[in-house]
Amino acid sequence: MAEEKSYSEKTSAGDTSIGFDYQHYYFLYRILNLGTGQSVGFEIKDDVHTELKADFNILYQLKHTVQTNAAGTPIALTELDSDLWKTLYNWSQVISDKVDGREELAAQRLFVSKTEFHLVSNKSLSKTNTFLKLLVEFQESGNFEMLDMHLKDLSDKTENADIEKYISSVNCLEESVRKDFLHHVRLELEVDDIISRVKNSIREKIIGPEKIDAVFERLDSRIRSENFLTIKNGSALIISFEEFSKRYGKIFEDSRNKKLVAHRFQSILPDDIFSQRFIKRLIEIGALSIADSERAIDYTRQKIRLSTNLERWVQEGNVVGDEVEDFHNEVFNRWDNEFYGLFDKCTSMSEVIDSAFDLLRMLRRERFRLGDTELDTQLSNGELYYLSDIGRIGWHRDWADND
Repeated sequence: MAEEKSYSEKTSAGDTSIGFDYQHYYFLYRILNLGTGQSVGFEIKDDVHTELKADFNILYQLKHTVQTNAAGTPIALTELDSDLWKTLYNWSQVISDKVDGREELAAQRLFVSKTEFHLVSNKSLSKTNTFLKLLVEFQESGNFEMLDMHLKDLSDKTENADIEKYISSVNCLEESVRKDFLHHVRLELEVDDIISRVKNSIREKIIGPEKIDAVFERLDSRIRSENFLTIKNGSALIISFEEFSKRYGKIFEDSRNKKLVAHRFQSILPDDIFSQRFIKRLIEIGALSIADSERAIDYTRQKIRLSTNLERWVQEGNVVGDEVEDFHNEVFNRWDNEFYGLFDKCTSMSEVIDSAFDLLRMLRRERFRLGDTELDTQLSNGELYYLSDIGRIGWHRDWADND
């Protein structure tokens, strides 16, 4: 017996959230598989749709479930599944939409002849789903009679009023329209690990395996944020092959050269930001206030971004360990050259503080290099904070005595 859920669990936003993510990543997957002259839209003609060159549309309805069977895999799409029939109902309404000028049969036939209807779900196919079995047989043999009879029987079989309404809507389509419509229905089931599909599509763009994650992260972040702004501004979200190549092509170009591509991620911050050694060193010279937690968090993220990228570049084989050591040593030597003798002429503590702050400010302007790659300002500053945090460099004349 399935475990009964609490009211809070039933009303949780988790199921809805993963459904939105599922749509987003399928949209990204379809973009990556565009051809010249084609385009993909998001929540315009359907959840996702593709426009092909020959005035042909593919409509995609996305249905994701978090429900699992005894084996722990997503449940099957049953014959009277609400996801199945609500999807077919939605399409039947689109086909006969008066507002879009499809009240007449000729317009409905024309629309169906130039459209494919894809139900995409992580659910599996039920062996007892007679309707889908007959649907496949009809599409292969052209024998519509058995499928049509079964469709009418299903309306009487269900005790669910909503599903009965959905089935009746399909039955209400004129027979020739209904026949052509069902002939153009496609099922994409067991589409569960959609992110892997996206990454495979990136790999097929001649991207090396070690660069796939970096390309995915940049592409996902850019498209997700730009999509949000597009929808927020009330604009239609549709991307053509040409527009995608123009707007995002550089992401792929960057991954094909020898330059390192920085990974983007959400940093896990320490519980006590101000207990970090490098933060204490900044406070000592007035470069940071104990009250400025926002700036302390920003500096911490820069340090973590640097150290995490170094680890991942080594793991991915983009750099080797001795290159990282040489990098740390080079930055240390540049600090040491400036630090040595800096405080010899200081006669007061205020002069010491001023000199220390000038040293920090000067090195923050530097853009350090790792191999053939010049690191950006955040990564370069992150290296300074990293070396300070491990106790290798400092700013105050007496920083080592304060550890």
